[in-house]
Amino acid sequence: MSAHDPHLDLFLNLNRTHAVISRRFDADLGGLHGIGLNDLHLLCALDEAPGGRLRRVDLARQLGLTPSGVTWILRPLIKRRLVASEGSADDARVALAVLTQAGQRLVADARHSARHLARAILDQHPDKREAHHAAAFIAHLG
Repeated sequence: MSAHDPHLDLFLNLNRTHAVISRRFDADLGGLHGIGLNDLHLLCALDEAPGGRLRRVDLARQLGLTPSGVTWILRPLIKRRLVASEGSADDARVALAVLTQAGQRLVADARHSARHLARAILDQHPDKREAHHAAAFIAHLG
């Protein structure tokens, strides 16, 4: 078997690209809003959830993370009062993550900045259709 396998190479390239893009988003969003790409992803998920609230386990599933990974991301967001932690009225064992008003304002501003950054990155690519096809392909992998 050769050293290069196109299937493995695809995932290694995806991993490298994710790291490069995450660093760029983290730097730009961090400078403007004090959050990184993972924070934005979590805040967007809460913003789109009914009532701005999700069970942590559902948030983890939606983000493709473990529940402990979500807890790790939530900790500074709760400290900054962008997200609140609430117990469920139905089940005392269930913890909900709730987007606060400050979180709603920040996610609206950060989304705007992230849209511009995403466009700037994708507009560097000479074939826009190829970028959209790649996005659809990647979405189907997850």
